[in-house]
Amino acid sequence: MSNPSTPCTTVSGAIDDFGADQPEKYRGCEAQQLQRFWEGTQVLPEESGRAYVGAAEEGLSFYVLFEDSDIFSTATGDNQKMWTLGDVAEFFIKPGVERSDYWEIHITPNDYLMDIHIPDRGKFNAGSISWEDVIAPDSNTHKRVEVLDGRWAVEMCVPWQAFGLEAAPETGTVWQFAVCRYNYNGGLDAPEHSSTAHLSEPGFHRYEEFTDLVFA
Repeated sequence: MSNPSTPCTTVSGAIDDFGADQPEKYRGCEAQQLQRFWEGTQVLPEESGRAYVGAAEEGLSFYVLFEDSDIFSTATGDNQKMWTLGDVAEFFIKPGVERSDYWEIHITPNDYLMDIHIPDRGKFNAGSISWEDVIAPDSNTHKRVEVLDGRWAVEMCVPWQAFGLEAAPETGTVWQFAVCRYNYNGGLDAPEHSSTAHLSEPGFHRYEEFTDLVFA
């Protein structure tokens, strides 16, 4: 079965044009609802999330908005293991099936970032590439976070240079992506997972099941 796909349309404006409601520059992008596809095609998380992705002049840009009745993270700095420390938005970007590498970027509601570049998943899982080899590669991601009553929002932009490019890929180029979430309510014991990707198992590194991102 082929992956679902979504167009990567051009978004205008800078990341500084930010607000907790969907910024105007993403209104031409398809909303990506976070779900629990491994439990069924219509299974939603207890608290909703939606994401948007588009190509800005400076880089690949995402906007997410989460409902959240218990917003917290115990992170105290960048490049900690954010998924173990509280609520987190996770962004996975694979620049095409012909490449073995992919990016994993975490952003917390208290405005910290974890930056990972995995050159080869198989070698990483086998231990020949260590955690120290992949953490903090400095994608120069630009981010903004806003926390409100009962919800929080993130916008981020990964510069094209992080993917070895000077500008957006050519029209018709296909990448893969997933926006994922750890939502902790009432402590760190039982996070609820959700993702925009149609994952058959709750493993966020299953990039074969990511959504195809088709540059328009």
